[in-house]
Amino acid sequence: MEGYQTPPVGGPGPIGQLAAIAVGAYTDIIEIIAPASAEYGDLVSIEVRVRNLYTSGIYIATSGRYDGVDIFPTEAYAGVEPGATHSFYFSFTMPNNDVRLDVWSFYWTGTEWYQDDHSYVDIALAILPEEYKGTLSRKELEYDESRGSIPVL
Repeated sequence: MEGYQTPPVGGPGPIGQLAAIAVGAYTDIIEIIAPASAEYGDLVSIEVRVRNLYTSGIYIATSGRYDGVDIFPTEAYAGVEPGATHSFYFSFTMPNNDVRLDVWSFYWTGTEWYQDDHSYVDIALAILPEEYKGTLSRKELEYDESRGSIPVL
């Protein structure tokens, strides 16, 4: 973007601590699109939409964390024009428990990434239905109030 120093090759590194932040000064995580639940071992795909609140174009990056695991989107950062929204895409393998996915947005100051906004989404572990186990002992056919064993003779 014109007149703005390009960030380094990668986006911000892992965030040190969880931080509760209101809508950012320069960025706003307007939506996290994620499934409400996933089965253990499923690939969970997430879209994070971030809007540029600043009056000129800025570089925006995102990162996420669940269960102490840092995750990063497929693209390290994006140049976003004023008022525009950019989508970042994440994925992870669903662990064997419910998760809260925290997401942070950052903007590039020209010398460093500045943490600006925070949001989260909860994803429940989908429980598979219990398989029924048993033995088929008898089959019956009912027709016009008459019953008979199968095969009917």
